[in-house]
Amino acid sequence: MQELITSLGIEPRVMLINAVGFFLLLALLKRFAFGPIGQVLADRERAVEADIDEAERAKRMALSDERAMAEELAKLGERGDEIVAEAEEKAEQRRQEILQRAEQQSHQIIAEGERSVERSADEARAQLREETAEIAVGISRRALRESLDEQRQAALVDAFIADIERIADEQPFGSDRA
Repeated sequence: MQELITSLGIEPRVMLINAVGFFLLLALLKRFAFGPIGQVLADRERAVEADIDEAERAKRMALSDERAMAEELAKLGERGDEIVAEAEEKAEQRRQEILQRAEQQSHQIIAEGERSVERSADEARAQLREETAEIAVGISRRALRESLDEQRQAALVDAFIADIERIADEQPFGSDRA
C-alpha cells in the first residue's frame, strides 16, 4: 500500500501532519466557533419558540376579545331594540294623548256650536215674539180704526192667526229644530 501512496505522490509524513492539523483545527473550531454559533442558534430557536408561543397567546386573546365584542354587540343590539320599543311606546302614548286632546277639543267646539245655535234660536224666538206683538198691535190699531162688526172681527182674528203661522213657518230656528 505504501507503493500506491508513493505512486500517487502522497507523502505519509505530510499526510500525518495534515491530519493532525485538521483535527487540531476541528478541535479549535469546536471550542471557539461551534460553541458560540450553537449557542446563538439555540438562543434564536428559543426566541422563535417564544415568539410562536406569544403569537398563539395573542391569537387566543384575540379570539376571546372577538367573542366578548360579539356578546357586547349582541347586548347593544338588544338595548337598541329596547330603546326603539320604548320610543315606539312613547310615540303611541303621545299619539293617544293628541287624539284624546283633539277629541276633547272637537267636543268643546260642538258644544260651543250647540250653545251658539241655542242662542240664535233664542234670539229668533225673541224676534218672533216682537214681530208677533207688532202684528198684534198693528191689527189692534186697524181694528180700532174700523168699526167692527162680528164678521169683520172674526176675519181679523183669522188673519192674525194666519200671520202668526206664516211667521212660524218662516222662522229659521223653531223650538223643534233647535
